[in-house]
Amino acid sequence: MVYSFTFPQEIIDSIQERIEILERCLNDPNPQDEKMAEILELVNIQEIAVIQLQEELLKLIEKFIRVRKLSQVILEKSSNGEHFFNYLLLYVRQDFMYKEIIDSDSSLIINGEILKKMTIGFVEIYNQYKCQKETLDKVFLKLYESEIYIWIESLKHLLQSLIKACLRTNVFTEQEINAFNLGDITPQESEAMLISLASTKKWDYVYRKLA
Repeated sequence: MVYSFTFPQEIIDSIQERIEILERCLNDPNPQDEKMAEILELVNIQEIAVIQLQEELLKLIEKFIRVRKLSQVILEKSSNGEHFFNYLLLYVRQDFMYKEIIDSDSSLIINGEILKKMTIGFVEIYNQYKCQKETLDKVFLKLYESEIYIWIESLKHLLQSLIKACLRTNVFTEQEINAFNLGDITPQESEAMLISLASTKKWDYVYRKLA
């Protein structure tokens, strides 16, 4: 049930490249440049000043870097054999950091192919859990019942954002989304509550180790 989904370096490089293109748009816009023409078209559609868009993109790349660093910490812990429920809070924060990026209407940054890969990746994680739940030891499920609940609830928040973005940008049709067979993914807890619950579980684990 361990999962991790990290942004590869080429995505960060792509973001930085687009920011550089925006800088050129400010100084010497050249519609003959294919990538620049694409960005200029989106800027015109969104009716936003290029310099304002540049500032938003710089903030967005900072979010990418933060979530990438967090993912690296998670990978290090999992590679050391540490059970991922022991650092549940990191997973919850990671899910909501991804959600924040997706919800930011980042069409200049996250193209359709990237969005498609992310959605398929997290759908596979969610469906994998659904399949494993039927075969997992009942004692294990009872022992980590609250941790599983917190993790799945945070994942539902992220999946909803991904699906809305995919439908908004025509990455997937409604029929294709339905084919994922996710069932009801309506979260029952807010982000603040899930982070609070995950934080409590973190300290519960520390106290159990000290007992």
